[in-house]
Amino acid sequence: MSDKPKVISPPYATFGSFLGFLNKLRDTVVPGRIDPSVFGNASGSISYSVIAALKFLKLIDDAGIPSERFTSLVESSDDERKSLLREVITQGYPSLFKDSVNLRTITAGQFDEHIRNEFDVQGSTVDKIAAFFISGAKMAEITLSQHLLARKTVSASSNNKKAAKHKRRDETHPPNEHAATQNTNNSSPAAPPMKYHPFVQGLLDEIPETEKFSEWSVEDQAEWLRAAAGIFKLLSKSKGRITISITENDGGS
Repeated sequence: MSDKPKVISPPYATFGSFLGFLNKLRDTVVPGRIDPSVFGNASGSISYSVIAALKFLKLIDDAGIPSERFTSLVESSDDERKSLLREVITQGYPSLFKDSVNLRTITAGQFDEHIRNEFDVQGSTVDKIAAFFISGAKMAEITLSQHLLARKTVSASSNNKKAAKHKRRDETHPPNEHAATQNTNNSSPAAPPMKYHPFVQGLLDEIPETEKFSEWSVEDQAEWLRAAAGIFKLLSKSKGRITISITENDGGS
């Protein structure tokens, strides 16, 4: 049996889910324990990934009991939350705030290497961890290098490299008609350019598929809208605050 201590993975939830959960509790109350039941009808992947993020950031303990800092983070205003989140992030990712790491000059490649080496993760998990950290750092007004802010996903880069490899091979060794047909059918397409900001895309990815849309409860719709409102405020730098609430159906049309 290995004596190597277990490495806990950094948050890989979408930052929109994390922020939406905080806002949901701000509009209700912080429960005595954070467990999947407080997420309503949200998918298991959302609830467990947010819970894992809260544990990593030491906002709840292993039993799900909220810390005082978590309660303060939930109940704070949007402006107050920035400084509180800054403390949570700097203490939650201590290895990224050592003298040996300069977030003001770090490249995306250096950041990815650090995440892979420090937390023993690979592939798309690095993308998710990076997306959460960058989103949180921006909201907390932690200065990040333009190189890191311009980071592209590992999976997209992988697809682009595969497509380029196929193109070089075909230019060097033109295939016959039969081989060309096979290559057209089997080659990996290059990833399309991202249409929306990653925060917004994360929100869109959480909308249920058409056949499951009728099962989307009004509580979960409200939680999604709260997350959207928080992200739109963050991206637009607007001064106002959007409040989402649920009213009982009075039977009208």
